[in-house]
Amino acid sequence: MNREHARRLLNSIGFLRHRCDLDLLFFFVRHPRSLLTSDQIAAYLGYDLKRIGDSLENLLSAKLLTRSQSPAHAARLYVFAVNAPSGGWWPSLAEAVSTREGRLALRKAMTDMTKERANGRFGRAPGDQIAEAG
Repeated sequence: MNREHARRLLNSIGFLRHRCDLDLLFFFVRHPRSLLTSDQIAAYLGYDLKRIGDSLENLLSAKLLTRSQSPAHAARLYVFAVNAPSGGWWPSLAEAVSTREGRLALRKAMTDMTKERANGRFGRAPGDQIAEAG
């Protein structure tokens, strides 16, 4: 998979907006049932707690992940939706994340898209805010 193919795939998915979203998705593909705290996830992936929380909410909203909590434990059970939502992007994404080349291409494309979005040279991602001039 090359960077342009990865970019088209990310555009077709739409809800992955930050590299942490992608890294978290990779993590749960590899560990589809995980009993973890947010602190542990942050330590494993190397992102701050706020970023992890935002990305977790993004995957939960996309119905790729479910979360349950026991009152007896701080950890939560995260279950990756192995039967992913219908859509043409899932088989391509699953294939891409199964190889190192695919994961790297997706990360590079995501980084490029994030920079372009920050510089105003890329179309807004769903949910992005538009600052009004003032």
